Amino acid sequence: MATGYAYLEPQRRRASRKVTAGSSHTKTTYKTEKTQETLVNELTDDGTGGLGDFGTVNYGTGALNVRLVELDLTTEGYKSDHEDAESFESYLEPSTGGDSAQKGGEYGDTSVGEELLAASTLTVTYATDFASTVTTEYSFKPPTITIDLCPYTSDYVVPNSVQFTWMGHTYADYDGDLIRDRTTPGTGFFAGRVNYAGGIAEITDYVVDPLYDAEDLTITSLWTVRQKWTTASIFMRTQIAPLKPAGFVMNLSDTEGNAITASAGIDGVIAGTHLRGKVDFETGVVELQFGDYVLDTSLTVEQKLEWWYDADDVGAVEALKIWRPWPVDPTTLRYNSVAYFYLPLDADVLGLDPVRLPQDGRVPIFRPGGFAVVGHTAVTSPATVSNGQTIDLARTRLSRVRVIGDDGDTINTGYTANLEAGTVTIVDTTGWSQPITIEHRIEDLAQVSDVQITGQIGLTRQLTHDFPVPGSYVSGALIAGDLRSRMSLMFDQGSWDGTTWSDVVDGSPATGTYNNTLAPVEVNNLGAVTERWAFRFTSTTAFQIIGEHVGVIGTGTINADCSPNNPATGTPYFTILETGWGSGWSVGNIVRMNTVGAQFPVWVARTVQQGPEAGLDYSFSLITRGGVDRP
Repeated sequence: MATGYAYLEPQRRRASRKVTAGSSHTKTTYKTEKTQETLVNELTDDGTGGLGDFGTVNYGTGALNVRLVELDLTTEGYKSDHEDAESFESYLEPSTGGDSAQKGGEYGDTSVGEELLAASTLTVTYATDFASTVTTEYSFKPPTITIDLCPYTSDYVVPNSVQFTWMGHTYADYDGDLIRDRTTPGTGFFAGRVNYAGGIAEITDYVVDPLYDAEDLTITSLWTVRQKWTTASIFMRTQIAPLKPAGFVMNLSDTEGNAITASAGIDGVIAGTHLRGKVDFETGVVELQFGDYVLDTSLTVEQKLEWWYDADDVGAVEALKIWRPWPVDPTTLRYNSVAYFYLPLDADVLGLDPVRLPQDGRVPIFRPGGFAVVGHTAVTSPATVSNGQTIDLARTRLSRVRVIGDDGDTINTGYTANLEAGTVTIVDTTGWSQPITIEHRIEDLAQVSDVQITGQIGLTRQLTHDFPVPGSYVSGALIAGDLRSRMSLMFDQGSWDGTTWSDVVDGSPATGTYNNTLAPVEVNNLGAVTERWAFRFTSTTAFQIIGEHVGVIGTGTINADCSPNNPATGTPYFTILETGWGSGWSVGNIVRMNTVGAQFPVWVARTVQQGPEAGLDYSFSLITRGGVDRP
């Protein structure tokens, strides 16, 4: 029995090259279909316009005459591989046995033709005569050059000890950086890195000089140590203290020569790559740990066998993570710090006795047992409002509301504020400069339980508002106790020079008098101020109202109640009643009276240290805050 086989012939490539009298022809054949081949012809001229047997080129006109296809080609093909039909038929009959009349291995020639397909590409490359020289520049990044500085030892390279000359240029190590042609500090070119652990110099920026061979290497300085000292924890104290907040910076290198920088924030926390730590600005004590928190699942079996790994430490600080040390070279450690240095000042220069001041001149404004106010002020967007409109400020239990006109002035009338509900109702907009903005504030007053040097303040109770951050502030609070307005002194006097303010009779009393028992002077907390007043008679019934600090504010008569207005609050300073005046007044007589406002005296002192001008925009706010029957 004969068996037939079928197979797929893979794509094949055939190439031939022919050179004729200086010209050349290269023909490459690709079989792209079962019955189709693709030909690629490449022709070059012979310098005289000839393209061999395929055409010519006219150098003067640029005309090209070329034949790219051949029409008289034949190909040899395999014709059959089966048995003769008759013989195979006899094989199917019983007991006849097999037959060897097999047809196979029969080949024949077939005529084929070439054609130029529509998608064919014709590419012509040629050169022209140039009128002048054409310069071309090529730029490329040279490969990194690696130099083994210690090929015969595994010692650790001492930082800042490497210097060598290569191809006529000097390279020096500076904290792991290779600096080329450095003559003075701050000069030279960054040329690469030094791996202290492996003793390898990696040069990324170098100069190739044809006068020198690439193997011209001369090491002029190189120190090594038998055993390198590494650590992942540093505990130290700065040379001077106290330090200025955020005035500490440390630099050092790890075991591979990579630079690490550690910087302290204003809170004393030290941050940087592969490290964590803190510094006590008062004492200058610094503690650093080098490493990273890594996922336990990211560690290999070999890493989990190292000395620092302990399964009990996984998740101890950060979930699913463990602290992996990052060894550093402590011999490369350098730090910069800014410290305070206090000079005693003469009391005459300072303006007060410095004996009772702290050494650094800073006085704490928060103390345990004192009080602090946590507050936040928000301002609405400009809006034009109308009578009867109610504006919801989206916060309740407000401590203060202030309406501000478009001209920047505070509007005191024409609206009502519901602090509990956090709303403002517009009543009368007459005279308002619109659009307006509304400034509203929330506050919590609490007693201070603890004060830390880091700036953290502990309070004795929870805050009752949500205070946004940033924008919320903690203010000092002076507790004034219970305050009320009152009239504290009254007497009459026969004459007055207009400038002397005395709390006792100066000279003789006046004939007339005011009966404060029958008609007490009325004052209220909103309008009354702490002031000394004089009522100077200009006739037997009329008088001027004069204040020691506010001056002449009006006139009055004994025949009517007198209520001079306080323009700051829109309410009277006081009310002196008609029924209290007696008769017998003469021109020049006065009645002296002192009032005490519901106010707390505060001494505000600003101290400016010697030095250049630091700014122009300085301001602060003083707010009188009254207690209410709610948090």
